[in-house]
Amino acid sequence: MIERQPEATGWLETLAKQLKEEFHLPAVWLAINHEDRLETAVLGVHKYGESAPASLEDKLTIASISKPMAGFWIASLVDRGMLTYETRVLEILPELSAICLPEHREITLAQLLTHTAGVIRDVKQLPSNLRLDQYPQERLNQAREVLSSPAPENSKGKSVYSNNGMTLAATMAERVVREPYETAGGRFYRERLGLRSWGVWPMSLPEDISVPWPHELNNNVPVPRSPRSVAFQFVRPSGSVHCTISDLVRFGLIATNATDASRSLLKPETWARLTEPSLGSSTTLCSFSTGPKTVYGHGGSLGTTRSTLSLIADWRVAFAVHTNANSEKFTEVALRRMQDAFRQRRAKRAPVASCAIYLTEVTTVDETWKISVEPKRTDEKIRIRVRFHIEARRQTGDLQTIVKLGDVERVDNRFTGLVPGDHVLHFEFDTPKTTQTPVFIQLDALETANNRTTRPKIFKSVLSLP
Repeated sequence: MIERQPEATGWLETLAKQLKEEFHLPAVWLAINHEDRLETAVLGVHKYGESAPASLEDKLTIASISKPMAGFWIASLVDRGMLTYETRVLEILPELSAICLPEHREITLAQLLTHTAGVIRDVKQLPSNLRLDQYPQERLNQAREVLSSPAPENSKGKSVYSNNGMTLAATMAERVVREPYETAGGRFYRERLGLRSWGVWPMSLPEDISVPWPHELNNNVPVPRSPRSVAFQFVRPSGSVHCTISDLVRFGLIATNATDASRSLLKPETWARLTEPSLGSSTTLCSFSTGPKTVYGHGGSLGTTRSTLSLIADWRVAFAVHTNANSEKFTEVALRRMQDAFRQRRAKRAPVASCAIYLTEVTTVDETWKISVEPKRTDEKIRIRVRFHIEARRQTGDLQTIVKLGDVERVDNRFTGLVPGDHVLHFEFDTPKTTQTPVFIQLDALETANNRTTRPKIFKSVLSLP
C-alpha cells in the first residue's frame, strides 16, 4: 500500500487557529481526506501551561469512535462467513445459556452492533490495569453480567446506546477467530487497513508532557487532568482505541468507499447493515441526511477529550476533528465550518458544463413541444433539467420521458394524461468519464387516440465536459 503523506494547508491551519481561540482549547487537530488526498492542521500544546507542541504524530484517544472501527472488523468476519448478522449470542457463547435471562436469549450480532439488543449500557464492575491476556476473560465476565441483567425500560427493538453491547459483539468475534480482539483486530487495522498508529491504550499512561493531556474547561480556562483519568480499559473495544488524526480520517475514507463495490473492503450489503438510517443516531456508524447528501458519522468523548468522524460517501470525503478538552460545541462547529469550506472549494474547482445543448422545437399534427435542456455539473453529478411546453388538443394518453446520458438511461412516467402548459423534469447521472457525451431525450405521448403521428419527440445532442 502506497501511503500519501499529509499536506499542511493554509486554510485549514487558519481554521484551526480560529477554533482554538474561539473555544479556548489547549490544542486542535483537524484532518480532511478526499479521495486519498490528506490535508491536516494541528495547533496548540499537549498540556496547558507547558510548551510541548501538539503534532501529527500524537496518538489521540478517539473514545466511542472505537465502535465503528470494531464494527468494521466484525463486518469483515461476516464477509468471510465466520459470523452472520443473524447469529445469536448463545450460538457462539453457549456456556452463558444458564445465566441468560429469557428476554436476551434471541439477541443477535446485528442487534448488538446497532444498539437495538436491549442490554444495559455499562456493567457495574469496572476493572482496570489488566494484562493483555486477561481481556478476553474480562469481556466474558462482563457478558455474563449483561445477559443476566434486565433490559433497560422500553428498550427492546429501539436504539438504546450500549458500551457493553459492543464488548459482547467483540466477545463473539474473538471466539470465532480464536484470538483476542487486541491482536486479531489490531492486525486487521494495521495490516489490512494500513492504520499503523492504531492501538488499544489510552491517549497516554505516563504522566509527562510528551503526550496530549486531557483537560476540563473551567470558565474558559483549560485545567489539565491526569492522562490516567482516561484509562477506561474496561470498555474495550467500545472506547479505548487511540490513533493519529491522519489514521482516523484514513479510516473514514475507507468507510466511505464501502458504498462503492469496486473500492470497498466489504460487500455493499454487509456495510449497509451497519448504517441503516431507520435506527437513528446511535447506530455503530450512524447515518443521517443533510440536504441532498447522506452523511455517516460518530463522535467520541471521555469527558475531557472530544473527537468526531464524519463521512460524505457521495463525495468520497472524510472529516476528523479532535481536541484534548471537554468542549462539546467545538466538534459541531468545527465540522460544519470544514464541510462548508470544502463545498466552496469544490464548487470553485468543478468545471462548468459547456452549454452544447440548445433550444429546439418539434411540431406534430396536434401538439407543439418546445424543449429546453439545461445541464449542470455539481457534486460529481450531472443534473439535466428538461423544460418543455405542451399544447395538447383533444388528446388522451400519458407522457413518458426518457433521458440517456451516454449509456445510462432514466425514465419518467409521472404524467397521467397529457397536461397542457409548462413542465420541468429533473434527471441525475454520475459524471461520465468521457469529455464528449451523447445526450438523448425522448418525449412520447403514449396511447394518444386522436394523434395519428406515432413518431415520438426526440432530441439529440452532445454534452461537452472540460
